[in-house]
Amino acid sequence: MLGRGTDPTPDSLAILAPDLSSSDLVLANLESPLTTNPPQQPSAYNLCSSSTRANLLAGWGFDLLSIANNHRYDCGPEGPADTRSALQAVGITPIGPGMDPVLRVVNGLRVVFLALDDISSKLDESSALQEIRSERASGALVIVSIHWGLEYQGGPSDRQISLANQFVNAGAVLVWGHHPHVLQPAEWKETAQGKSLVLYSLGNALFDQGGLSDTRNSALVVVSLDAHGVTKVQVVPFCIDVSSSSLIHPDADTASKINSQLRLP
Repeated sequence: MLGRGTDPTPDSLAILAPDLSSSDLVLANLESPLTTNPPQQPSAYNLCSSSTRANLLAGWGFDLLSIANNHRYDCGPEGPADTRSALQAVGITPIGPGMDPVLRVVNGLRVVFLALDDISSKLDESSALQEIRSERASGALVIVSIHWGLEYQGGPSDRQISLANQFVNAGAVLVWGHHPHVLQPAEWKETAQGKSLVLYSLGNALFDQGGLSDTRNSALVVVSLDAHGVTKVQVVPFCIDVSSSSLIHPDADTASKINSQLRLP
């Protein structure tokens, strides 16, 4: 999130640079829409940011960013279009909202990304499942990014679990969630096609929330894929220093807590 109380710099994500630069694709949920005319007096819940900060996102190494979330209109009705333009101008591909898949071919693997929103309005489950099945039937690995769940809850809701099961059974190999602003336990799910990974919530990456400590403890997840799905997962714990709008290394106790919250090897 690049708006409201954040004041990011090119070095804000420096501690993650080795992992970001060595990855084939880097993805995140962009909680702040981007515009050339951000509001001069934004409300406490308006996360609109300047389109000039798209250059920071590119510099940090992001390749694809979901804009399927409940803040996408914070810059006004043209916010989603403005955000798309700002991201594309710096070489970043926006994903969602809706059923328009984004295809990438990485080392011979066809990977399709969908970005869905179950917060602004209830997700059209039937259309989502149809799209997942269609892309999986084409031979692509399907990764679903979804804005869902309840804010500040340390575990997934019944709705999250139900949707995750449906996505995985339809053929998604990886489900990656956001909106709770805190980490939630991940889960491996067995299907007829093999194992799929559900990351119910990865918490915040860069944000200005200072009240609840769990909103400042988070993790980068590095996922390896082959033709059958997820083969390896690496967790990189980090903390957010709100005062400097930057990420910092956690101490040993905090890193242990982050790993126990996420429950991944």
